Amino acid sequence: MAETVKVGLIGPNDSVIETMKAAGSIEGIELIPFIYQHTEETKSIINEHSAQIGHWLFSGPAPYHFALKEELIDADHADYILLHGSSLLGTMLDAFVQEGAVLSSISVDSVPRREVLKMLKDFDLEKLEIHTAPELGYIPAEELIDYHEKLYRSGHIQAALTCVHAAYNGLKERGVPVYRISVSELAAHRAISVIKERSLSDLYRMKQLAMIGIEIIYPSQAQQRKTPFKIERQELAVNRVLIDFAEEVKGSKVGMGNGIYFIYTTRGELELYGKSHYPEELKDEIFANSKFEVRIGIGYGRTVTESEQNVRLALDYAREKENGDVINIDEGGKVTEINSSGERLRYSRRSSEAKWQEALKGASISQTVIARIESLSRHYAKDEITALELSQWMNSTERNARRILTELESIGVAEVAGEEAGRRGRPRKLYRLTFGT
Repeated sequence: MAETVKVGLIGPNDSVIETMKAAGSIEGIELIPFIYQHTEETKSIINEHSAQIGHWLFSGPAPYHFALKEELIDADHADYILLHGSSLLGTMLDAFVQEGAVLSSISVDSVPRREVLKMLKDFDLEKLEIHTAPELGYIPAEELIDYHEKLYRSGHIQAALTCVHAAYNGLKERGVPVYRISVSELAAHRAISVIKERSLSDLYRMKQLAMIGIEIIYPSQAQQRKTPFKIERQELAVNRVLIDFAEEVKGSKVGMGNGIYFIYTTRGELELYGKSHYPEELKDEIFANSKFEVRIGIGYGRTVTESEQNVRLALDYAREKENGDVINIDEGGKVTEINSSGERLRYSRRSSEAKWQEALKGASISQTVIARIESLSRHYAKDEITALELSQWMNSTERNARRILTELESIGVAEVAGEEAGRRGRPRKLYRLTFGT
């Protein structure tokens, strides 16, 4: 049975009706209409119904930008119908007919100026003088009314075109010739089709396989031989924590041997867990119950094999690090390092492999380390560093950082740029990183 995508539709009555018509010809999508008189009513609509609606469609840019400003939505789960193109052209032609002439000057709001000028060029209307209101973000209806009315009273325009229902009514009341840029069926159809594809993609993504790998960091072999029963009790404590975790993410736990456990679940369940938990919580709970430190890697994949390969690789990355970050590798080869404060550092494993493959032949440094330093360099917007700074970035010793910088210099991605000024004692070398140059 095909999946049906449910989308909340927000807008004034006429725009909602036109959009619902367009939705009728698209299978697999159900629009749930919410009608307002004023843009600001969007807030109460979303607050009341957000638990039932996963994706929102707005009838134009005004309610969308209002919802963003109020932090009611995120851009990944909301869209709006574009009111330039066929919507703008249709309204402009209607204005010409109603006014009985090709107008020489008009004002437009809520449409990017570049789109207005493009349309005029496409239809040989470049002689038309255009005034456009500020186009980014949310502008209250009263401000738009004042903007258009001021231009009209001063003789700069003959008519106003607005996307905002309340601005249209207000300008009519003040006697300003005004035309509403409303939703065209073509624009609505395009927006709904895009949402359907995005929502289905999100749905499949949430069903994607996810594997969490947990590896116990054992004490030395000598210590293990001294306290074998203590180690066993600690392992039992780890198992109890992992059973509870697997139940919470609706997954299953498998022991892989040598202190390694895999938990199989879905991306959707893991992301739901992540909304109320920090990645470090599982590590902290294991330590609190067992006194064992652990490494955690997460692998996503389109198949069991791909997700298992990625979780094993994530654990390999975690072994290279000294600060215990959680490592996440997705199906596209993107590596995400999540530290104890929830900060994320991202870089592409696959692109870095191809980029440094030739240079790394014979070198004693991995492409993982290089990709991470390149990402940190961009993160801190800094391409000149000392070994001390690199050690702080990598949470390692200064000696290890000096070794890494020497290796980077040998393969041509770092060069000595001088010495750190204003220091007493032995001066530190200052290296310039030359990624991409």
